Amino acid sequence: MRAKDLTGQKFGRLTALYPTGKRDHKGSVIWHCACDCGGEAEVSQDGLGSGNCKSCGCWKKEVQKKVPTLLHRVDGTCVEWLEKRKHRRDNTSGFRGVYRIGENRYRVQIGFKGQRFYVGSYPTFEEAIQARLEAEALIHDGFVRAYRSWQERYGQDEEGEKEHPFVYEVQKKSGKLTVTTSIV
Repeated sequence: MRAKDLTGQKFGRLTALYPTGKRDHKGSVIWHCACDCGGEAEVSQDGLGSGNCKSCGCWKKEVQKKVPTLLHRVDGTCVEWLEKRKHRRDNTSGFRGVYRIGENRYRVQIGFKGQRFYVGSYPTFEEAIQARLEAEALIHDGFVRAYRSWQERYGQDEEGEKEHPFVYEVQKKSGKLTVTTSIV
């Protein structure tokens, strides 16, 4: 790959100063850059050109500082994460919370507020998935609905929050998952 002269060009917050003489694993020239914040970074020409590298790392730190103010946590549970759940890459059964435990048996669990609840074991994968979906609807979806409802009614000011605290607890009673909440 032939090096293009990027000297003085701006890429996000980075200004390319000079090529270092090094190349990355793909053969792209590494450039020494100055950041608007005063920091410096060595970045590949590919990274600059594609827009993947826009600062010395300061921009990422700024964004990460803002994240806690954008997320709503209740007793360690993030409301936004429950609203936008996705399939995890490390899931081996193909469905979250469903685990194969034998030739013809599947175990179902669900996590909430740092606890793991055993839903049951089922003879077929389809029954296990159905049980997991029902548990998600009761616990995760129910929590999000209750929190949003509470937020509309009481969560707008400090006085309302103190007078009407948000409660959403899950317990297993007589082999069934039950929910206790302050929202009716």
